[in-house]
Parts: sequence; structure tokens; C-alpha cells
Amino acid sequence: MKLLRLSPRVTSTSASYNQFSLGFKETIDQTLCSLLEHDVLIDKNIKVFHGDGSILKMLKLIKGLVEKNKYDVIHLHSGLTGIIFLLAIFPFRLSLLKKTVFTLHNSWNVLKLRNQFLNFIVMLASRKVCVCSVSSQDSIPKIINYFVGKKTKAIVNGFDHQRIDRVKVSKKSKIHFDKDSKIKIVYIGAFNNTKNQIALLRVLKEFKIDGELIFLGDGFNEDFIKFFSKDIPNSLKITFKGRVDRSIAIEHMLEADVFISLSKGEGMPIAVLEAMYAGCFMVLSKIPPHEEILLPKEGCFFVESSNTGEVINALDYIANNIKILKNDNANSIEHVKNNFSIEAMLDKYLQIYTILSSK
Repeated sequence: MKLLRLSPRVTSTSASYNQFSLGFKETIDQTLCSLLEHDVLIDKNIKVFHGDGSILKMLKLIKGLVEKNKYDVIHLHSGLTGIIFLLAIFPFRLSLLKKTVFTLHNSWNVLKLRNQFLNFIVMLASRKVCVCSVSSQDSIPKIINYFVGKKTKAIVNGFDHQRIDRVKVSKKSKIHFDKDSKIKIVYIGAFNNTKNQIALLRVLKEFKIDGELIFLGDGFNEDFIKFFSKDIPNSLKITFKGRVDRSIAIEHMLEADVFISLSKGEGMPIAVLEAMYAGCFMVLSKIPPHEEILLPKEGCFFVESSNTGEVINALDYIANNIKILKNDNANSIEHVKNNFSIEAMLDKYLQIYTILSSK
């Protein structure tokens, strides 16, 4: 089977590469084409082509690829790259649409209006449409579902627990947190309004906690968040490490006591699944994608991100019971391992690939 995968960018956190490309690297002949240049070392089993951010350049790349190769499946991982693909095959290769599957990697309400429009066009044109969680599917407006609902299927994101096991075994001696920190907290995500790091910092201005907080990620809100963090009491050491390799992020999870996400919206967050398996106690915002995970109560606090009192109560309880919480997570580890495996996710996609390749 020959598969063409189209993605905006290949990074250490992009699902199109970390979950899909790597998951099928030994079983499917894959070509990965991205709008922007990749910033990770691509596995040798995967052919890769990238642009420089120019839509015209990616258009030419796709035209060349579909002219020289006969692909059994084309997997579209964003509305923008899907539109570029449509332009590349118009008007003489529109029959390739029979081979297309589009994945919505987020909840509809999180998308900007432009991206909602692009996604809708690509969903209309694609043969199959997949969404990354049941809550993501539920977020699609009824009017959109009227047109695409019959070909849409929820395939819940899975994570690779074996990757975390490998990182745990091969972890180098370097310590990411200060060994004397009473509570080690990690917050992972792009610095934007949706990931909502500022909500945690507003709480920490009112609630003193002894420990260390590490932010992993980058984005347009980074300077503002760093400036805001200067008002946090010195009892909490705050470090910003930028966007790091996935394995390094996992190393932080393995060291951390607590993983916090006060995100306003998600698809099905892989980092949450990884952190739970890595042994972190969780503090998560009450949004459908988080609640869909159904984490055991002993492993998680669900809070309203805008409710300062709820977040303070969670942090206060953690501060007074951290040793117990850290050692009482076996049920949570088994829960995410058994219910969110990447093998189950890939098997369902393989079934779709097989159907498309037979057309």
C-alpha cells in the first residue's frame, strides 16, 4: 500500500508524524509532504518532502508527487493542506478524491473561523472523515453534520505507552527538576489563549505553593506569560524551556508529580494520556475531551479553569497529600494503557485505508 500524507508541519508534537507516520512506518509505504520545513529527524522508512511555507511551492510538490506515483490512499491532516491538495488535482485528477481520508484533530469550537471553513470544504470533498475523539465529533455543528455526518467516524486518539517505557529505561542521568523541589509540576502546550497557561498563573498569584513549575512549549503568548510570571511568589520556581523533543517532554512527565492543563479546548490530548501513564497526578479543566478520558478519581482533579477557588482547592489538596497521590496511580496507568492504545487507533485507520485502496 502506498500512502501520501499531507500535513502543515512535522514537529516533535504533531500527530500526523508522531502517531500516524511512526505508527505505520514498518507496514505502509509512506510519503509525508508538509507545508513547512520539519524540525525533527524523520525516520528512514518514511519519504519526506517539505515546503517553506509557500502555498505555491506545496502545490507544485503535490502535483509532482501525484503525477509520478500511484497512491492507494491520501491522508489529509488539515483543512489548509487539504485545500492545496484539491487545487493540485483540479481538474484532471479529481478521481483521487475516492482515495482520501481527512482527520479533524481538534474540537470544532477551538478552530478559527477560517479553519472551520477550510475544514468544511475538505470534509465535503473527502471520501472518509475521521475525528480524534467522540467529544470532537459532538462539537461539529448540526448543519455541518447534515452534509458530512454519514461518512464521519470517531477514532479516538491513542498513545504509544511502549515509547514511554523506552524513555524510562534509557533516561539519562540529567535531572530536569531540582531534586529538592517539594512539588514538581509540568504544563505542556503551545502558548496561546486556548491552552490557557495564564489561568494557572493567575491562581498562583493568590495561592502560595512550594515547588517547581516547568512550562514546555512556545507560541505568540509566550512573552506576555513570562512577564506575568514575575509576580508569582518566589516559593515556586518557574522555568520556561520552550518546545522540546517528544522524548524530552516524556522525561519531564516521568519526573513530575503533577501535570496541569487548564485548556479551554482540545481534540483528544495525547500529552494528557502520556502524563497519566508516566505516573503524574492530573489537574484538568472540565472540558469534554478531558472528561471523555474518564480518569479514575484518585488520579485526577477536574476543575473549572475560570474558577480560582476550585483550582486553589486542588493545589492545596495536592500540596498536603503529594506523597500519597504519587504512589496511588496504578489504576490510572492501567486505565489509559487499556483504553487509549495507539495499536487500537492504528488498526481502525488501517481498516479505512484498506477500504480506500480497493476503490
